[in-house]
Parts: sequence; structure tokens; C-alpha cells
Amino acid sequence: MPTEPEARQEYAVWGRSIVKNFGGGKRKFQVLQNLDITVQRGCIYGLLGPSGCGKTTLLRCILGKLHLDGGHMVVLGNRPGAPGHGVPGSLVGYMPQETALFNDLTIGETLKYFGYIHGMCKVHIQKRTEFLLNFLSLPEQNRLINTLSGGQMRRVSFAVALLQEPELLILDEPTVGVDPLLRERIWEHLINISKDSEHETTIIITTHYIEEARQANMVGLMRNGKLLAEDNPQKLVDAFKINSLETVFLKLCHDDQPDEEILNCNFSRNAILESEKRRISADKRSVVNETTPLIGVSGNTDDYDMMPPNTQKFDCRCGCPSLKNIFAQTVKNLTLMKRNIGFLLFQFILPSIQIILFCICIGRKPYDLTMSVVNAESGVIRFSDMFLDCLDSSAIHNVSYKDLPSALESVREGKSWGVISIGQNFSQDLLQRFTNTKNISNTTIEGSEIKLHLDMTNQQIALTIQQSVMLSYEKFTTILLKMFNMNPSLGQLPIVLAEPVFGTNDPSFTNFMAPGIILSITFFMATGLTTLVFVTEKKEGLLDRCMVAGVSAFEIMLAHVFTQLIVMVVQVGLLLVFALVVFKVPYEGPLIWVILLVLGTGFCGMTLGAIFSAVCDNETSAIQLALGSVYPMLLLSGIIWPLEAIPEWMRYISMCLPMTYGSQAMRSILSRGWDITFMEVWRGYLVTFGWSCGLLAIAGFILRIRQ
Repeated sequence: MPTEPEARQEYAVWGRSIVKNFGGGKRKFQVLQNLDITVQRGCIYGLLGPSGCGKTTLLRCILGKLHLDGGHMVVLGNRPGAPGHGVPGSLVGYMPQETALFNDLTIGETLKYFGYIHGMCKVHIQKRTEFLLNFLSLPEQNRLINTLSGGQMRRVSFAVALLQEPELLILDEPTVGVDPLLRERIWEHLINISKDSEHETTIIITTHYIEEARQANMVGLMRNGKLLAEDNPQKLVDAFKINSLETVFLKLCHDDQPDEEILNCNFSRNAILESEKRRISADKRSVVNETTPLIGVSGNTDDYDMMPPNTQKFDCRCGCPSLKNIFAQTVKNLTLMKRNIGFLLFQFILPSIQIILFCICIGRKPYDLTMSVVNAESGVIRFSDMFLDCLDSSAIHNVSYKDLPSALESVREGKSWGVISIGQNFSQDLLQRFTNTKNISNTTIEGSEIKLHLDMTNQQIALTIQQSVMLSYEKFTTILLKMFNMNPSLGQLPIVLAEPVFGTNDPSFTNFMAPGIILSITFFMATGLTTLVFVTEKKEGLLDRCMVAGVSAFEIMLAHVFTQLIVMVVQVGLLLVFALVVFKVPYEGPLIWVILLVLGTGFCGMTLGAIFSAVCDNETSAIQLALGSVYPMLLLSGIIWPLEAIPEWMRYISMCLPMTYGSQAMRSILSRGWDITFMEVWRGYLVTFGWSCGLLAIAGFILRIRQ
């Protein structure tokens, strides 16, 4: 048995007693069952087996994408995923079953993207691109991936795997849908690169063309999570005295079925296997050896000392992100943006459309409100007409009725918002009220009143009518008292609204909501920018392929965040121009603090979207999470209604949300003119920054676990 250094040098892949489970408890399912695998350096290893036998799971373990639940594995001299090891990374080339290509990139851009990830220079990338295009009979390199046929896409996927001339090449069904002549050329190339002394490549290939695998140096016949046999294909055929490798595999599958009668006699599984081994080993034609048993391949505990343990569930390394990987991702993201220029422009203007609709439709006073008027006054002097003339005609539209019952009926039928009722002795009683204050009866007081019967189902309209009628009455009494040479102040309430400390005497609800609306639009638009980032790439197999190439999920997230920041800056710029310049939302404080707070809130939204994208496996779930977060935050963050109106126990929940303190800070900057020196302002920045860092860390942690 070789020593550990010898094993590391001699074998490209060496695994012993490999166990991989999925699920837990009663739902626990063992996919790999004490599997042993040995792949010599510089050989072509064909991994054969039916769908669902565990081939892809085994490949993902070799690539370091899945951690083992038991056993040991060495790939190219070290544990997959070990610090500083190139697996996953540039030491391995991987072609998955799906094409896993970016449809909006060209062939050349795709190869350049993966070349940057592998640290290749432009000259080397171009040289390899020209060779691969010619070798795989691909069209010109400026053809978009989404214009290629299915077979051409698979060849581009194969080219990506070959690009950096890796030491280990893993191909999952590479010849499916490929022309027979090209398939022959591919096999010739694989044989040549495996024998190349300068760039010796080990190749693991899965295929459902079993006879095709006879060109491999070694084959592993896999079923139910274990290798039934592992040897040279010709030796297997000779051992069974059968001409077809497919028939050999079929016989091994039959032999692997447990014999019910033997099991009832309590014979052990090992005894059955050893009996089968002895039968096949007859006449010195055995394919069984010390390290590669034929049937029921199982590990030897003596080998454990040669293997570094690799059964940990979670790799907690926190290495620094690679700048070359982030650069490659950023260039790719910007290229994809450029290809979807229409959608990019829509992303730019959507926040502006939302703030335009808000400023036009929200906070303005209702107008042209129909009111039923019953003026029962008769006589020469009619102060009631003077009062009705003082009503704001733009706000209230009068419709006269002869009596109160018919006017009230018009309200019940939805024809008007209320009734203004004036008594028949209104003028006389009003004069008595102002001139004879000592001996005035209740009847006189009642006769001088103007009665309002309102539809109170719409609070804003009812309040508008009340305010309009009260202002009209003050205007009317001022005119009336001047007519009789009396002090106009007698007709006004003894409460004077002095010069306000902040704001104006006629505040707008638009100005109250605008700071929070600006932040919420930015926050939720930014959330949408990153919500589907990983979901789409996971679904199409792109995330796995990039990670096998050595890119971490955290680097992918950082590149997407950086790219989407460019989009967000444009969105924020247009948003503030329309809000502050076009619609003249007042801003009393320094504009720089407004811009920084909005950008910080947008970044916070992007990190929340990254979490949604990390935890979800499909678009529907991610979109539902994003949409489901909108209303709770909008309603609880003090954007639509003051926090002071929220029940005290729920106020604590509001304070825990990312936009609550930010909205207060924004309102203080815009309306009060405060700067960063005020606690309410710097607290908003601090909370937003804290949420951003926390959400980014959580997203990175989730991605690292799921990676």
C-alpha cells in the first residue's frame, strides 16, 4: 500500500468509504454508500451508471461542492476546498449536464469571462479561443449564445471546460447531441491531452453511451450509490467473456441484487461478495486487485491514515475576496446590462415615474366637492347669501334644495358630500348675537348657526369641507363686522397661530410623506435589483459553474451589488431631481446629507434583496418575499402616518425596522434644515449603516453555508 505522499502524487482522485446523505431523521437518504474510487493521473475515467445512481453527487463531492458525511477524499493531492487548493478553481475544468451559459453574452465574451476568472492574460485567452472555435467547429466568436443551436451551446460549454487546460477535467455527458464525427474528434482530443507529458490532464467523463466508454483507460460502473466495478474496460469484458461492456454492466447489476434465500440463512453481505470475487478471479483473469475491488467496492480502514479528514459540514474560512474574480463578474454584469438596454432604461425611469405619481396624486386638497344647500332665509336683508358667496368655489360646488329632508336624501344617494343648512331668521339672529350679547336667548343663538350635515365616511374630504366652511365663515364675519363699524376680530377665535418654528401655517401632507416616500422608493427598487440575482443563476446552473471555476458566492454578490449601485445612483439622481426641483418638495438642510442618506438606504435595500436571493431557489418565492416586505415596512416605518399614532407595544417593532430612523432623519433634514450634528439625523445614518452591514453579513453567511 502506498504512503500518503506517494498517493498524493500518483492519484488524481482517491476516495475511501465515501458517504453522502441528504435529508435528516426519518427522511434521511444515503446517496453514496461507502464508495471507493481511484483515478490515476493522466487517465480517462468513464463513470457509468443509470440516472439517480449518484454520479452527479459524486462529481460534486470531487469538485468540493458537497461535503462528505463520511469517508475521505483526495483530489490532485489535497482535500477539495482546502485553503490554497485549486479545487474548486483553475485546476479543474467542469462541464455540467445543462449548458450553464449566459445567453446574452457572445462566445468570445463567455470564454473571456472564464479566462479572467482563471487568471489568464488576454493574449492567452485569444489564442485558446481561436483553437477551441476551430477544434469544436463553432461559429464566429461574436455570435450570441442565445442564437446558437442546442448542440452548439454544448460545444461552447465544452470549450469553457477546456479553456485553461486544467489538470482535472470533469465532463458530464459531453457528447450528447453532438455529431458522430465531432464526437470522434472530441475523444481523440481527450486521449491526446491525457497523454500530453507537458500538460498531463486527468479526465472523468460520464456518459450514457456505455460502449463509447470503452475508449477510456478506466471505467467505474455505478449503481445505487456504490461502484460495482472499477477497472480497464477491456479487462472487464475479458473477465466476463462477454463482448459488450453494456452486457457486463447488466450482469453486475443482476449480481448486485441480494439473494433472498441466502439472506434468510443469515449469510453476511461480505461473504456473498467474496464468493462472487473468487468466481470472477478464476484463470488469472481477475479484475480485482488490492485497491480496486470489483463488486460492492467498500473502503478499507487502513487507508484512513493516508487521507486528510474532509467530513466537516461547513467551511468557516473567511478569506479576502479575489479582485480578479470581482473584476470578471463586474465586466460580465455590465455587458449583460448593455445587452438589455431597454430594460435598463426602464429601471432608470421607474423610480421617477413613482415619485411623479406621488407628487401629483398624494397630499393635494380635494376640490369641486358637491354640497347640498338649504337656505330657508326670507326677507330683504339676507346675510346668508353673503356667506354663501364667501365659500371657496374651487373647493365646494353648491346645489340648492328647497327643504332639509330632500337635501339629506341627496347625501344618502351619494349625490353630495353633505348639507349646509341656514335658518329662516339667520340675518336677524346673527345681528342680535353680535349686538345684544347680554340678553340673548337660546333660540336666537340657534337661529344664527349654520348647520353642517356631512358624510363622514371619507375623513379627508370631510375635514376639507369643515376647514373650507370655517375659513369662509371667518371671511364672512370680517366683512359683516366692518359693515357695522365693529372690530373684525370679534368674529374670530381667540387663538392665534403665530409664526411657525418649522414649516408653514398651511402644511401639506405631501411634504410630510415625501421624505419617507423618497427613501421607500429607493429602498424597494434597490431590493428588486438584487432579489433575483442568485435565483436565476442557480436555476440555470450558472452559479455552480462559476463556483467550480473558483468564484465564491460572496464575490458574486459583491460584484452584483457594485454593478447595481451604478443603476441605483442614476435612479436616485433622477428621483431627487423630480422631487426637489420639478415638484419643489422643500429642502431646508444641506443637499449632500439628503443624497448620502438616500444612497445609504438604497444600499441597505440591495443587501435585503441579496438575502432573499440567497434563501430562495425559484423566482416565485423570491418575488413573494420581496413584495411581502413592502407593506409592513411602509406602514410601520412612520412614512404614511406618525409613529405617535401607533400602539405603544407595536412602536418597538417599528423602531427595529431599517427605514424608521432613516425616515425621521430625512424629514428633519428636508423640513427642519438639520444637519449631521443633530442626534435624530446621525442616528438615522447610523441605523441605516448598521442594517446594511448586518444584512450583508447575513447574506454572505447564508451563501457560504449553501455554497
